Amino acid sequence: MKILSKISFIFLIGLICLTQLTLSQKCLEYLRPVYRYETKVIDCPMVSTNDKRQSIPTSNDLMFIINFKCLTNDKITCGKVENVLITAGKFITATLNLKTAITVDAQFLNYCLTYGDCDQEKVILGSTRPARMIPIQDTDGKVRLYPQALLKQLELPEHPQYGPSDIITSFNSDTNFWFEGDPLYTLKDNSDMLYVVVHELIHGLGFTTAWRDYFNIQAITPVPGYFSTDTKGQFFEFGFDKNLVLLPSGKSLTSIADELNKFPIKLDITNNEFISSFLKSPQFPIAKNLYKNAVTHGTIGFLITPNLQPNTPITQDDVILLETSLNPFLRGSSLAHVDAQTYFDSSDFLMMYSYPKISLGQMMFNVGSTNTTGPIGPKLRLLLGTLGYEVKKDYIPPVKLSNLQSNNEIQASKTSIPSNTIKPQPSADTNNIEKNDSSLVNFNFLLSIICILLSFTYSIYSKY
Repeated sequence: MKILSKISFIFLIGLICLTQLTLSQKCLEYLRPVYRYETKVIDCPMVSTNDKRQSIPTSNDLMFIINFKCLTNDKITCGKVENVLITAGKFITATLNLKTAITVDAQFLNYCLTYGDCDQEKVILGSTRPARMIPIQDTDGKVRLYPQALLKQLELPEHPQYGPSDIITSFNSDTNFWFEGDPLYTLKDNSDMLYVVVHELIHGLGFTTAWRDYFNIQAITPVPGYFSTDTKGQFFEFGFDKNLVLLPSGKSLTSIADELNKFPIKLDITNNEFISSFLKSPQFPIAKNLYKNAVTHGTIGFLITPNLQPNTPITQDDVILLETSLNPFLRGSSLAHVDAQTYFDSSDFLMMYSYPKISLGQMMFNVGSTNTTGPIGPKLRLLLGTLGYEVKKDYIPPVKLSNLQSNNEIQASKTSIPSNTIKPQPSADTNNIEKNDSSLVNFNFLLSIICILLSFTYSIYSKY
């Protein structure tokens, strides 16, 4: 392992050497969910599914194991938050047939006191990361990073050793949350905790992309990295990115990554040298053009229609549209959520980048999904199934939620959702559900980078 102290401008991940098969393996762990670039490299050697270290109870009541730490003195609120975390897990297990329990490390803490994030106009409600990302060779031969929570569901006979947690998440106590049973009128100023938690856990399950503007040069790429000291670097995607396409052409973003990978990423290079070289390269216009798509409404989606023939024009029925209305590109919001303009009035509302200011129960009632799909709409169900989760055919609501709301409150809630007028960022009265990278610039924007020297090949089973 080698520390690259010269490169401090990007989260650079060295991945696996594909020429040698060994039981040695290393994985990447996030340390805190609010800091996307604060990571460590850990050993995760190959183990068998019969290894007792991997045994986890799998009764229906334990499919989401919550390890909760409340870092406030309000014990009553702490109890409410813990109950919401448990309920959120029940909503997900009402949709997914989880074969192995998912462990969630959750915290409730004051973002302002802990992280210095005291912006009262654009309040961050919560932040989530897969606890461990595991590099594997996919069925198309590409090396991608997959979240541990997802790989565990495949029940592979041999796999890299899993960590103690699958998802890490935190929620901001420096804001006003509404809990089921509170007076409905308080929703006007408070955010429904259950809505936020279900949204965040879906991110932890794998709704996360590597495509973003890492260099602040209005150019979109996957995360750059390299295999080892004697191989050239590459751009690497996450598992989610395998299914991203441009509309209407159907061109995959993976094919664009292949074009970008003609750019040489050298081992020993400085910030300015990398950017200067990339700006002059034939690959920069490709990344620049993709940036234009990423800030143009309706241009990028996650493909949910299987077995499409090559060169088949893509329609909105074939994809779940991703958020590409924000201009400039907003890391953590753009591409990492569904399109708010399209899905606000549909049962696929859950993964919008902004909170709609009504309760989860009210939102489901408004769109008619209370007893059909719940918070996880039909397209999101297809997305999770495409990633590799087993989706239940039938949905039975795990709990009954409030759904009463006045017409005035419904109308007021719609003002927080982006309209046909493209907005550069969420409005002042809109709460961001996920911590976006731009809010971290003043703290520790990009850390010194670790090169992972790996020598393990692992092919994912045909289910992918």
